[in-house]
Amino acid sequence: MDRGLNWELARDLNELAGQIPLVDRLAAFIATDLIFLIILSAAVWWFLPLARDRGKRAALAAAAAVASGQALNLVISHIFYVPRPFMAHHVFLLVNAAHDSSFPSDHATAAFSVAMTALLWRMPGRRFVLLGALLIAVARVYVGAHYPADVIAGAILGSLWASGFAVLDPLLTRPYGLVIGLARRVHLA
Repeated sequence: MDRGLNWELARDLNELAGQIPLVDRLAAFIATDLIFLIILSAAVWWFLPLARDRGKRAALAAAAAVASGQALNLVISHIFYVPRPFMAHHVFLLVNAAHDSSFPSDHATAAFSVAMTALLWRMPGRRFVLLGALLIAVARVYVGAHYPADVIAGAILGSLWASGFAVLDPLLTRPYGLVIGLARRVHLA
């Protein structure tokens, strides 16, 4: 996985690093911290005054998609171990990155789980969330933490999890209702 076009694209994008310090700092922020803002956006949906608890259901769907995606990524990364670019090649590493498997990207999976949920549920700000997810995917390669295939796989997996929970939504009415009802009892909704 770290040879051929996948490595060439990673190398070409990473070779841009180290040229402009401001761009490097922005890319490092996007690669490591923007994910928290994207996840926070899904948490904000919980508090939006949308009809029939749509925001709360979307927030629960996004949380379930993110959690499921991270669990599956853990399994995949143990089956298909791929050393990260900075472990297998000489790259300009701009962030602290784990020394676990590069494939698939946990950041891309989580970001696209939320972004696709936002699109499918037509949540406010969905285009910004999608833009953020795309920026995270590119930045993870730019900073030397991932190969393009890692973030593409993460984007696909996150999108599939979000789509799956959207399809399953009618079957989740009761569990979602229980969570929403409990939150109302403790004044979180």
